[in-house]
Amino acid sequence: MADKDRAPGQTVFSRIVHLGDASGAVKGRIEATNAECVALAELFRIKSLESFSFDYHLHPIHGERFELTGNIAARLTQLCGVTLEPVAETVDEPVVVECWPQDQIALEDDTAEDPAIDGLPDDPPAPIVNNKVDVGALAAEILASAINPYPRKGGVEFDWQDPKTADGGGLGPFADLAKLKGKR
Repeated sequence: MADKDRAPGQTVFSRIVHLGDASGAVKGRIEATNAECVALAELFRIKSLESFSFDYHLHPIHGERFELTGNIAARLTQLCGVTLEPVAETVDEPVVVECWPQDQIALEDDTAEDPAIDGLPDDPPAPIVNNKVDVGALAAEILASAINPYPRKGGVEFDWQDPKTADGGGLGPFADLAKLKGKR
């Protein structure tokens, strides 16, 4: 399904986990279908996504909160940022995310301290809505952030020179003005 055909809020890769009575742990494995891999590759703007899976474990930590742990594995192909040739990559990303009821997230946001004091803020918790967590959507977000933003084919270097400085001219932003100064 193309991104423009999707309803607002509908994700390309969704796997809802029902937490039930929230008394025990939930384990599982999810894998993307071929069609989902194609849709995710389009969404991530990569050449192809050959495989994508997430082995997860959701266990209660306190109250109605859970911790999601596991590992994301993916094989994908991108285009080299220099040569535009295909570059095969693998993603093997560990996952640790807290999941909180949506109303508790809103309360925490209202009482949160300034993150600039302690440096970078912690990752926000994932929402639990109606006792459900979309483990697939979380996995897709984590995969998106784990993809190399500047893929390069092995041994390829980006060696660009400014054409203005290649001939020795343009030694600075005022080099052309300096030439004019001598003509007075």
